[in-house]
Amino acid sequence: MLTPAQRHFQSVSARHRGLSDAVHHNTAYEQQLHRLRLDQSRLHEIQSDQSKALLKRDLLPHYQGWIDGAIAADTGQADEVLVTMMVWSIDVGDISGALRIGDYVIRHGLPMPDRYKRTAATAMVDEICDPVLAAFKADAARAPLDVALLLQLNALTAGADMPDMVRAKLYKSIGYTLRLSPNELPAAREWLQRAIALFDGIGVKRDIEILGRAIKKAALAAGTDDGDVSGINQGAEPETGSDAAEPEGATPAPVPVKPVRQTRSSRAGVARKTRTNKGTRGKRAV
Repeated sequence: MLTPAQRHFQSVSARHRGLSDAVHHNTAYEQQLHRLRLDQSRLHEIQSDQSKALLKRDLLPHYQGWIDGAIAADTGQADEVLVTMMVWSIDVGDISGALRIGDYVIRHGLPMPDRYKRTAATAMVDEICDPVLAAFKADAARAPLDVALLLQLNALTAGADMPDMVRAKLYKSIGYTLRLSPNELPAAREWLQRAIALFDGIGVKRDIEILGRAIKKAALAAGTDDGDVSGINQGAEPETGSDAAEPEGATPAPVPVKPVRQTRSSRAGVARKTRTNKGTRGKRAV
């Protein structure tokens, strides 16, 4: 680990590199390059990728002053140390730090070391998206990387030339990450459609179909809910008059009956009928 003074010296040396022809500043870069060669030799002795990543995590702070100074100077000089630190940052999971360096590297068109055999933009997309897609294959319900970082990578590399298959991997990574958010399903499908348009073998056809059904189902559910609400006449005046419907199960009100006025002859007839009924009941009782 560098002391603050050593880090400051690195930063100043990197800022002045290219701004002066002094031998001191060229020597400072050579010192960083020599340190890099020694550290790479240590890494070559390790076979485990995880162990290599752990060592890179320990070594990265030794170069932080140089990274800060080179980016601040913004001279655009070829810098093997800087581009190597970009890749190391990806290897240790510091994607934010890698994007910071990558912005400088891609903007100035810095060459990558021959061993990478790719441009900086292609290398960044490959090295970032391959682990993301591998993680989704292991657990499709868990995003290994914040979508904001993937979108930043897309913006950073949008104007760069790279194989369609590589860019399709970036689009697929964005689509897979967005589909974990229910409100982002249409956007997720759009990114996957862009991926398959670039490279038919990217492997997202079924994902697009599943997303389409999920989007349709969500739209139908939203439409049903709206229908339930709209079916209620909120604020409507209650119906009145003869057309108003009675509440279900209510007992109908009795119809008033107009009393009938009996005449003298009708009262006599009723009396005779009563006597006749009494006689009949007496005979049935026997």
